[in-house]
Amino acid sequence: MTARAAAMRYRHPGRDLRIIAVAGAYGKTTTSLLLGGILQEAKVPVVTMTSQGCYFNGQPLPLRYDGGAQSLQHALAKAKQKKADVVIVELSERLLESHVLATVPIEMAIVTSDDPTAQALLRQPANYAVLPSGFEVDGLSVAPHQAISFGTDDLAEAKIATTRLLRGGTEIELVIDHQTKLELATYLVGKANVMNIAAAVAGAYVLAADIETFQEGIAKLEKVRGNFEKVAADRPYVIYSDHAVHATSVELALASAHELAKRRLLVALDGSVELGSFETVKSLSDRLVLVGEEREERGVESVATAGEALEVIFRAAKKDDFVLLLGAEFTKTDDSGQSLVERMIEGTGE
Repeated sequence: MTARAAAMRYRHPGRDLRIIAVAGAYGKTTTSLLLGGILQEAKVPVVTMTSQGCYFNGQPLPLRYDGGAQSLQHALAKAKQKKADVVIVELSERLLESHVLATVPIEMAIVTSDDPTAQALLRQPANYAVLPSGFEVDGLSVAPHQAISFGTDDLAEAKIATTRLLRGGTEIELVIDHQTKLELATYLVGKANVMNIAAAVAGAYVLAADIETFQEGIAKLEKVRGNFEKVAADRPYVIYSDHAVHATSVELALASAHELAKRRLLVALDGSVELGSFETVKSLSDRLVLVGEEREERGVESVATAGEALEVIFRAAKKDDFVLLLGAEFTKTDDSGQSLVERMIEGTGE
């Protein structure tokens, strides 16, 4: 079904909703859920549609959202029935290719990082935009005074002033609009999540949500599957997994683990990971295991499968080491909801 046919079938439900589209190479799901938490705390009826499920005011919503035009229009119709005010949509490549964006009015475009979907989103008409500071786009449809930036530099309107990484969460100080200071704490770990929080806060600020609700709204989200997630294991070392595959997100995850490690940092990267600057990856790791990539260098070991990588890493890990497992193969789950890492720890993996 074409995008216009789907919109007509469901009587253009998006016209009665404030739609926020979130795009980027990484950070989309977490930013969407964080913004949903803030709006929920601000008593704004909100539906959040992500690759990890759909939610109405934080509660799971039994909707089938596969990124297609028909499923989006169906979900928007359900959101309208529930009297939602805002719908947050994680933009996928499939949704973009369906040309559905031309059939829905976009209140706000949020870009977490650069990729073709982000560039395409910013060329669509929208009332507001949230962008990484210094982000370059060809043909931005939003007027400059209707865009807000986030980042660590002085020009960012949602500036990350200070960050304290902990193994159980992160503490952040943000400065909004160069004057309003916010102290935030989250259960989410890592530098990438600091950027996600800044993007979500910037979006909530533009939507005129009560600033007093930002702290509790951010704290609502305790974890996101595959997002710098601690793996439960009765071992003398800690294990974290992250589905980062984009070169920048990989480097952010490595930098976070390097800062949190008490002793050695042992890293395994599966075949889905973009290495980017290999020297940076290597310099942050005390031991590096690569799946499916041959490199004859000291401190780097190549194996054929993710299962073999886990065997090597777990055999090498000692007390107080930090094990970081990066890539989709380590975080994807089976029908029982377990990842390969969890199965290996329980002794039922490959």
